[in-house]
Amino acid sequence: MGSLRRIASAVAALGAVLGLAAAAGADTVDRVPLAPAGGSLTAGIPPGAFLVLPSPPGYNRQAIGANQGAWTGPDYWASGRRDLGGKTSIAWTLRFDNRSKDTDVAARAGLQRNWARDINGGVSVSHVVLGHIVGTIDGDFVLTAGSGSADASYELSMAFGVAPHVDAVVDFLLTSPATASAGAAGTFLVNGSIPAPIWNRGQGFRAMAGVQIEGNLPPSRITAVAAKNGTVLRGAVKDAFHHPLLRTRVTLQRLVGSSWRRVTSTRTDLVGNYSIRIGGAAEYRVVSTLGKTTATSATVSAGRASA
Repeated sequence: MGSLRRIASAVAALGAVLGLAAAAGADTVDRVPLAPAGGSLTAGIPPGAFLVLPSPPGYNRQAIGANQGAWTGPDYWASGRRDLGGKTSIAWTLRFDNRSKDTDVAARAGLQRNWARDINGGVSVSHVVLGHIVGTIDGDFVLTAGSGSADASYELSMAFGVAPHVDAVVDFLLTSPATASAGAAGTFLVNGSIPAPIWNRGQGFRAMAGVQIEGNLPPSRITAVAAKNGTVLRGAVKDAFHHPLLRTRVTLQRLVGSSWRRVTSTRTDLVGNYSIRIGGAAEYRVVSTLGKTTATSATVSAGRASA
């Protein structure tokens, strides 16, 4: 069991490294808005955040909806009869889980078929903003195999966080070809050479390796430190996974009496940092709002005293 988990973790780590390349080389890339797809569980996620699902090479979109889709891939046919076969396919579904105690449990709960476990392990999902990988989010996956000695079907379910206490659960169902046996006509081969079970299993891993989160997630923490003799505030904006928010607006506020008043604003750079000039001596803070979520820095006493 330990060796299987180490193998699974290695495959998952490779997937994180190759995530951008997988998306770039995919024939189909499905982008699903995280907020509308999840309803109330992901209502705090901004409209610009997506779950990105690139198909393995050779697959094309057959259908797509708010939380499900299907791809068709290369042909398969019987080794003894070229006219007996069909198209390979992958169906995916997306749901959100805020009840499971961890991502391993969430991944198992996402399975649609009651098949025997083949392998399970950890997975790292790339988080990409403006073409930059800002971090990865760890999760778990489980791969199950169809029952029967000749069954070629597989199902892979993966789960990873997208918000505090909320996991995205993506399920890939590979049921075509459904069997390895073509009876008297031999065995089913994809592209005339790859046995059906080996093909389906491999494409499940390739589909998982391409999954990404795209776009800034809600701000969770913003820092503010006085610099340059107290005339500039500098800091960074990060989400709940400690990933930087890129090119997002931050607003400087000044305490006037008992109210906070807007002074000016700027945007974070391509590593999530900002620098903003302040005026006279006062109490200041910096605020970042994205979607329905606002993060506020601690109050900073800064600025030049009047002569």
